[in-house]
Formats: sequence, C-alpha cells, structure tokens
Amino acid sequence: MRALRIPLVAVLIALAGWLAYQAGSALRPPPDRVATVLQNPQEVGDLTLVDAATATTVTLGDAFSAHDWTLVFFGFVNCPDVCPITMAALAETYRDLGEPDGMNVVMITVDPENDDADRVEAYVKGFHPDFDGFTGSAEQISAAASQFFVGYGGQDAQIVHTEAVALVDASGRLRGVYGQDKLRGIRTDLADLLAGSPL
Repeated sequence: MRALRIPLVAVLIALAGWLAYQAGSALRPPPDRVATVLQNPQEVGDLTLVDAATATTVTLGDAFSAHDWTLVFFGFVNCPDVCPITMAALAETYRDLGEPDGMNVVMITVDPENDDADRVEAYVKGFHPDFDGFTGSAEQISAAASQFFVGYGGQDAQIVHTEAVALVDASGRLRGVYGQDKLRGIRTDLADLLAGSPL
C-alpha cells in the first residue's frame, strides 16, 4: 500500500504543477505587439473587389479565409516611392518567415482607373509570386478604403494615400495596423502569431 502511495503523490504533485502553470499562463498579460492592435476589430470580409489573378469579383472574406493572417496594403502601380518600398519590405518579411502557408500579402489599388486586373497582377507578382492583388470599380475601392480607414486622392503618380499596412485575420476582421515606421517589426509579430500566440 505504501508503494502505491508514492507514485500517487508524484502524480498529484505533477498535476498541481501543471495546473499552476496553466493558471499563470491565463493570467499573464498579452504580449507587446509592434502593431497598433484594434480593441474593436473592424469587419472587412464582406467587401467585394476584383481579384487580379482571375479578373472576377470576389468577397474579401473568401480570400482571407485561406490564411491565418493577411497583410493588406493600399497602393498603386504608378507609385514612385512608398508603394514599391513597402511591397519590397513585405516580400522580405515573407521570405524571412519561410513563406508560410498561414500568411499572405495583398495589395488593393487606389487607382482603379489605371490599374486593371492584369496590371495589378503583374505588379504584385513582381514582388512575390504568392502575393495577391485586387482592383475594382471606383465605388468598390472607395468602400474598401473606408472600411480599412484608408484615405486617398489625386491622379496618376500624384496620388496621395494612407501608407499603413493592415493585419487581417482568417475571419475577415481588421485586427491591427502598422505604420511605415513599424514595417521592420512585422516579422516579430507574425512569427509569434503564426506560432499560435494571441494577438
């Protein structure tokens, strides 16, 4: 009987340790994030745009559901500076992370008059063949920009637009935003998020 009691005590001690660890994990504050995390995530999955790869109208929720996390940037093909710099930085981050299945990068044009599906597709694939591009009517782009809190205006290469990168989850919810000064920190956040950590 005494011999049975020793293993039982060991099991109980191990169980108590495991429960204490779980309780500590649950009470631990959320990790610091480079992103500005939205306390009230914005639903963006119901937006419709034209998928540049197929030239067909799709719901963004369907596009986003294929990946755990999607980085969304609003730019345009004729952009002389911030757009290629941002897309190149996102491509570098994507490669550094090992081109994970759980992550995607999307560019939505703010110049639908000039950026048709073929043009957007060639542009985004120039940064990485896995990246996706979207265009649409002026009304569709305006609605999408509004949902993502993006402003834009102007013509041709003189278009001015919000330069932030949005973080969207698989449910089509805008969860966080990265300003241009936070681009290099995206890798840190995504490595953690793709490993299953909460935002």
